[in-house]
Amino acid sequence: MKWLHALCLIAVTPGCVDKGPGPQPKKIDPKLIAANLVAAVPPGLAHLDVALGAPVVSVIYAGNTTPAALVPGGPSRITHVWKVQLPPGPGWRVFAQLRGDAGTADFMNLDATDMELGHPVESWKAGEVILDPLDFTLRPDWKSKTATLQVGLIRVGGHDLGDRMAATGPNTLDNAVLAKTLPVDLSKAPPPPGTVYLPHATGPITIDGIAAEPGWGLALQSPEFATADGSQDPVGSARAKVSWDEDNLYVYVTIVDTDIVTRYTKHDEPLYKDDAIEIFIDADRNGRGYIELQVSPANVTFDKWWATTRAVEGDESWDSAMKSAVKLRGTVTPGDSDQGWDAEIAIPWAAMKGRDDAMKINTPPHVGDRWRMNIVRTNQRTGGTNQAEGGASSWNRISVADFHALDKMMTVVFADRTGSILPVPEVPAATGSASASASASASASASASASASASASASASASGSGSGSGSSSK
Repeated sequence: MKWLHALCLIAVTPGCVDKGPGPQPKKIDPKLIAANLVAAVPPGLAHLDVALGAPVVSVIYAGNTTPAALVPGGPSRITHVWKVQLPPGPGWRVFAQLRGDAGTADFMNLDATDMELGHPVESWKAGEVILDPLDFTLRPDWKSKTATLQVGLIRVGGHDLGDRMAATGPNTLDNAVLAKTLPVDLSKAPPPPGTVYLPHATGPITIDGIAAEPGWGLALQSPEFATADGSQDPVGSARAKVSWDEDNLYVYVTIVDTDIVTRYTKHDEPLYKDDAIEIFIDADRNGRGYIELQVSPANVTFDKWWATTRAVEGDESWDSAMKSAVKLRGTVTPGDSDQGWDAEIAIPWAAMKGRDDAMKINTPPHVGDRWRMNIVRTNQRTGGTNQAEGGASSWNRISVADFHALDKMMTVVFADRTGSILPVPEVPAATGSASASASASASASASASASASASASASASASGSGSGSGSSSK
């Protein structure tokens, strides 16, 4: 009968009662309120002066200050300016919304500002001029080229158009002030999942295994590589960064590894069976015809052209002419204690077509061009004989059964130095002496580029280079 006694206790024991204070309103610094109650409308404001309230005007929406443009996923500030004619009294609040282009679903309700929380409409007094800063982040999935700000007063708890305080005169719609239509810079919108934007290098890049030049400053950076499905977690971690210029695609990978393993010393040996970096590029994104590049901790390289898919053997005689350099934080001696290794690689644009000269891609790419690629780390343990016994990881997640995984490559969109993916209109070619001058300038630039290329080649050779792959590679 013990269970019956326990049941009785449960029945008569009073339930838990939460006696805490519950959610608390945000505390607003009185100094913020005082700083935004001003004597007059700021000079230089583009006046709208929309009257709210009928038949007696209660409030004037004087205007606002806004950024030049909004960016999806980016922070912005809009400051409303209100002039109080007569106190609106209790029961009213400010509403603010953003609406996209006609026919789109782009819409945002904007949260109450600190000023609206600390100095609510019910406390507004006649004669006050109120600055009302609104900080917000535009939705990252915003697709419209514009965002129209609508603002006004609405009954607390109200949601319908009839709950809004009357707004009359120009620049109004549905009892709301059409406060501003702002351009939206879609070129700087965050990429969708599985897509990355690749900014142009900001300066020259030297292949020395260090990647410390200012040219890397705005490079695309990966998160920590994701462990491949079906794989054990590799020791340590891997991260990459990628950049580009008119000559090359640049890849830098830094790896934390306490046991660096590499047995191979010759170009096109099966580097993938030990520690290695693998790069896969499908430049025209058609799911066939792609290149595979590898670099080992000993700076031995591997390159292979796959004319279709892995179902048809690739071409190991193809040479990418890539340049690489490796910096070890440890040694390649088996069984000792290491810290990791870094690889820096320059891949010339001519390599991207493999042996398919008819591949329809721009080399170098144009801003806005889209390619597909992935970067993989294979990890071996001392004494291991099978590929990736120490685990595998990649930028875009793959399966340990298929490192190539064309359907799991990320989409790379080439961007300019500002991160914009919008192509720049071509300037018509100059004529006469101006053309000759431009030609001379281009020739000088090409000469400088050739000199830099030779320097990079020498640097890579000093660090050691080669290439490798194998028909059984993953």
